[in-house]
Amino acid sequence: MARRTLADEDEGAAINLSPMIDCIFILLIFFIVTTVFVEEEGIQVNKPDATASASPEESENITLEITAQDKILFDGREIGLGDIARRVRNNVNGGEAPVMVRAHELSSHGVFVSVWDAARRGGAEKLTFSTYN
Repeated sequence: MARRTLADEDEGAAINLSPMIDCIFILLIFFIVTTVFVEEEGIQVNKPDATASASPEESENITLEITAQDKILFDGREIGLGDIARRVRNNVNGGEAPVMVRAHELSSHGVFVSVWDAARRGGAEKLTFSTYN
């Protein structure tokens, strides 16, 4: 019976990596050659000048304010949640006037969502919001 030695096992364990490296180089060359380096042009957009925009005094903003105590103010006076849709409907000119909802950072989110929905029901199409502290 033949004895196997440690030297016999080391000779058969070597892996020839040169074919794998050759394949990787060929794939790399293939992807570099087939890649398209074309610069696509986008759509030209005419941006308005900052001086052409309407000033805040010219546009009629409707401002609804939510205080830290969850009170709703319209023109500095406290109103109820049910009055928001009617007041917005009376002041919005066919949905053109923007409606701003200003909410205090301590006001509840539920009141904000209710005010937002009521303004939407009143016909406001341009709704924005901001927070203050």
